[in-house]
Amino acid sequence: MEVTPHTVILVGDSQYCMVLLKESDGSRMLPIWMRVHRAQPIILWLRGKRLRRPHTHELFIQMAEKLGGELVQAALYQVKEGVLQGRLVLSRESQEISLMCMASDAIVLAMKKGVPITVAHEIMEMAGFIPEPSLCEGATSQSDGIVERLSAFRDFIEQLDLRGIGGPT
Repeated sequence: MEVTPHTVILVGDSQYCMVLLKESDGSRMLPIWMRVHRAQPIILWLRGKRLRRPHTHELFIQMAEKLGGELVQAALYQVKEGVLQGRLVLSRESQEISLMCMASDAIVLAMKKGVPITVAHEIMEMAGFIPEPSLCEGATSQSDGIVERLSAFRDFIEQLDLRGIGGPT
């Protein structure tokens, strides 16, 4: 199912934040915990800020295009050993090329190129939730109380191995 980046919640003075992806044809959201530095490009994009100099994500896009490829999809497709797995799908000469990546990179590249972000149905079923109306209102926000409101997901989140999505290694 297709999702769009909706909100990034900075958790107090922590090094972590929660990126919320919203279901395109529904009201569920998928929380993804990652380090703030991994989410920074997502935060900037949601706030409408574009940087003057290219970053690594732009380098990847330029390389793919120079080699005749085009990014057509980003997917969050499975949780393996507690790590959310991302995949980029490129099209080149009517052939699809699939590359594994971190979830944060898949989200950023999809945002920058305007291509769909998909999430496996099983992942949304396992971790998706319908938020309180106040959570749906904003763009990027900072709140210490938001984590408490999402406490139903605390056990699930604490069991995840965050190494593959920008967490501690």
